[in-house]
Amino acid sequence: MAAFAAWWGRLKDALPRAIAAALAATIAYAASRWLLGHPQPVFTAVGAIVCLAPGIPSHVRQSVNVLLGVTLGILIGEAVLFVPGPIWEFRVGLAVFLSLAIGASFGLPPVFAIQAGVSATLIQLMGPETAGLNRLLDVAVGLAVSLPFGAALYLTRSRDDAA
Repeated sequence: MAAFAAWWGRLKDALPRAIAAALAATIAYAASRWLLGHPQPVFTAVGAIVCLAPGIPSHVRQSVNVLLGVTLGILIGEAVLFVPGPIWEFRVGLAVFLSLAIGASFGLPPVFAIQAGVSATLIQLMGPETAGLNRLLDVAVGLAVSLPFGAALYLTRSRDDAA
C-alpha cells in the first residue's frame, strides 16, 4: 500500500507539468506549422516538452540552455559539413565529439551539451535545410510558447511553498 501511495503522490505532483507540457507542445506545433509554414515542426513540440517536463527545477533556465545548446550544435554541425572526404560516418562522429566536448566545457547543465550533440548529429543526418535554421526556429517557438507555462508553474509552486 505504501508503494501505491508513493506512486500516487508522484503522479499528482507530475500532472500539472505534464498538462502544461502537452498544451505547450500542441500550441507550439500549431504555431510553427501555421505561422512559419513548417510542414512537420517536430522540434517545436520536442522543445516545449524538454523545457516543461516534470522534474526540471527551473523551466526558464532549461529553456535558455536548450536554445543555447541547439545553437552551438547547429554551428558545429554546419562547420563539420565542410570537412572534406567521402567518409560520411566520420563526419557524424566528429560532429558528436566536438559538440559534446565543447558543450560540456561550458559547465552548464547536461541538457546544453546534449542538445548541442543532438543538433550537430541531426545536421549530419538530415541536412542543414531540415535540421539547421528550421530546427532553431522550431525550438525557439517551442521555448517561447513554453515560457508562460513555466512561469505559471513556478508561481503556483511558489504559492504552494509559501502556504
